[in-house]
Amino acid sequence: MIQARRLLPFALTSILLMGTSSSQQLATTETLKQVTVEISTEKDVYVIGEPIRFNVRLINRGPKMVYIAKTWWYAGGGYAGFYVNVRQLSGRQTRLGCAGAADRGLEKDSRSPEQILREDFVRLGTGEFVGMNDIYNGCTVKYAGTYEVRASYAANDFNTHIVTGIVDNNSQVLTGEVDSTPHKFRVRTR
Repeated sequence: MIQARRLLPFALTSILLMGTSSSQQLATTETLKQVTVEISTEKDVYVIGEPIRFNVRLINRGPKMVYIAKTWWYAGGGYAGFYVNVRQLSGRQTRLGCAGAADRGLEKDSRSPEQILREDFVRLGTGEFVGMNDIYNGCTVKYAGTYEVRASYAANDFNTHIVTGIVDNNSQVLTGEVDSTPHKFRVRTR
């Protein structure tokens, strides 16, 4: 009987922690369902060597406001943003591989979570979006063939975890990664 009494607080604490974890995971899942990433190229057919312009957007399609970090350029090194990847589907394959790296030091932030939310995050309402336009500078597109481009938005800002618990019930902080559907384009010789 004594052992059961000692284990009861542990069991209740475990259940409460699992409940908190599940509801936090549910919020993340709900948020990921209401935002989408779309990517497109300026044209469907390019000539070898021609700049490949693309447009990528993160769109809030759900009923709740969504907070995202104000860095919606390329992701990496503790900054939220987009990853853009091109894969060759047909044609002569390039032998080169592509790589990139970024880093950002983690400094102690003396601001309150409310101040961080106000200064480093933006709230997207239903139908609102952020995005970027750029020219693909990777090494994959070298030869004629069919390609597909994909994008994902990674909400991996260092301060995301600090602000997730302070938003109201009508909004959520985006966490995790949202992937686009692939967009195909072709490259020809002339």
